[in-house]
Amino acid sequence: MNMLDNFINRFQLILPIATGTAQPVNTDSAKKSAAVLLPIICKPEPTLLFTKRTDNLRLHASQISFPGGAREPDDHNLIETALRESYEEINILPNQVQILGKMQPIKSHSGYLVTPIVGLLSTKVSYYKNPAEVAAIFEVPLKHALTLTHHHSIMINNAGHKKRLFFYRYNQYLIWGLTATILNKLALQLV
Repeated sequence: MNMLDNFINRFQLILPIATGTAQPVNTDSAKKSAAVLLPIICKPEPTLLFTKRTDNLRLHASQISFPGGAREPDDHNLIETALRESYEEINILPNQVQILGKMQPIKSHSGYLVTPIVGLLSTKVSYYKNPAEVAAIFEVPLKHALTLTHHHSIMINNAGHKKRLFFYRYNQYLIWGLTATILNKLALQLV
């Protein structure tokens, strides 16, 4: 079994690690909900696609992220949100993404409940950045991104509350915050 088949089987058969909430959260009806797409490109060595946001954005300027954003009233569900945002940011058409499933939602420091959506892209899919939102697009080998020894964290004091901040470095890119937390949760889910 190759790496991509192994990833798909493990992702779809293993339940995600609980986030500590006693009640399941309906992210599709949450007031401040968002979704991001974790696009896996189906190469012989699969890769995970990331974006670097532009310097002029009001929120999260210059940060590394997955394509995605806040749910809009016309979005029927969070998968639609992730696909719409991916099209707006990096020109991937919704019908070019094979959705594998959702991860547990994660609350962002800005109060959004963010649902990561995992999807597959063919190597034939072309993408390009929307220069108003995206400064760069890059790929990381999936195996490297999911290797837990590459993930690091520190404890920070945030408004009197201790919080773990995850970070991950790949070449010249420092991936941190919510994006690194999502990556870490995905790696832990597959262990």
